[in-house]
Amino acid sequence: MENFDRQDILDKAAQAYDHAEKTIMAMDNVFQHISGANYDPALTLAQFDMILQGVLLSVACADGVFDELEQDFIKQFAMHGDLLNYIKADMGGETEITWDLIANLPEDLVSTLVEVLPRVLDDQCSSFIYPLAAVDFSYSQYGGVTTTPGDFLKSIEGDMIQIAGLLAFVDSEGTDDEICAAVEMIYELEGRHWRDLLSGRALGSGQEKA
Repeated sequence: MENFDRQDILDKAAQAYDHAEKTIMAMDNVFQHISGANYDPALTLAQFDMILQGVLLSVACADGVFDELEQDFIKQFAMHGDLLNYIKADMGGETEITWDLIANLPEDLVSTLVEVLPRVLDDQCSSFIYPLAAVDFSYSQYGGVTTTPGDFLKSIEGDMIQIAGLLAFVDSEGTDDEICAAVEMIYELEGRHWRDLLSGRALGSGQEKA
């Protein structure tokens, strides 16, 4: 990562985000076709943004410091939905919470916030995964591309992991622990719901749910 300057990192993260966004929009379109549902793809995109922001916040706070560079990096992935607005609404709008405020919280409070993020995001992940899993379950071939159940999820997860890995180095102090924590969080949040919905089906690469 040392071969990239900060703008290179931002550009590569934006490319990965754009790829994930296009994948989600394409799958949403197929979901509407196969389900006949009056479904708003903006919902899936908003959920993706919030899940991604939660993962990135965990990475950014792993070293106990949430600096301005990391804040700016995360903010660029709030084009469709904002995790902090969701948390504020979930708390009845009684607590003001902003990215700047999080940066100024004591380290122990930041750690507490990071610890509860998986629970906060769990419902979002369940809803986010459903239309994508429905498409993956129903179509083994679409648009001339042969897939196995789990391929679309792996593509989206790969984009998220790339973005998280780039954030870990935006302050030039990224660690393997930060990246591993992000990967584990992504797999746990999304993979568990995906496996539940595709129970008994191949998950890609010959894997099956035990």
